[in-house]
Amino acid sequence: MKKESISKILLIGGLIFLTVLGRLITNHLQIYNFTAMGAGALFAGVVLRDKKYAYAVPILALFLSDLFFQLFTSIPGFYGGEMFFVYGGFLLITFIGTRIRKANPGNIFLASIASGLVFYLMSNFGTWLFRDMYPHTLSGLISCYWAAIPFFRNELFGSFFLNTIMGNVFYSGVLFGAYALLKPVFVRDHSEEGLYA
Repeated sequence: MKKESISKILLIGGLIFLTVLGRLITNHLQIYNFTAMGAGALFAGVVLRDKKYAYAVPILALFLSDLFFQLFTSIPGFYGGEMFFVYGGFLLITFIGTRIRKANPGNIFLASIASGLVFYLMSNFGTWLFRDMYPHTLSGLISCYWAAIPFFRNELFGSFFLNTIMGNVFYSGVLFGAYALLKPVFVRDHSEEGLYA
């Protein structure tokens, strides 16, 4: 493997590690769902050429942060069947990233908003399906989605829906911006063919 490839691996790995760290910090501060996880899945989908890694990296990052919550905090890391929809949501976000042909700021901004919508729809569908909080009818599903919009009314970031979208937009800007700034410093050969864009 070329030295430049190792540099790219370290750069991308470091940026994705920061997404996990960001999730741990924001949950500790009780700013729920304002995390870099969705942005990390989008980032992996865009920058990792080998798509099996693009899908594996964010799922592994999510699993490791869930494991940390389960083992070292009072926040449950593993909490039932709806987790399949949370993980599925991140796979769909990665898929969105793999479809981006031109990673310009406008496309990343739109994809980060779409990613927030995907996570909102998937995770709340899982809540509706696996918990008995709402009737398992169409009106129950609509009630579940409606109730999730003002998720934390008295918090600084007052909405499950808005937290997810704001987090994706903010952290996508941070990840893609940091990558654009750091890639020329860490990776000298921009034309290499390998796993990474």
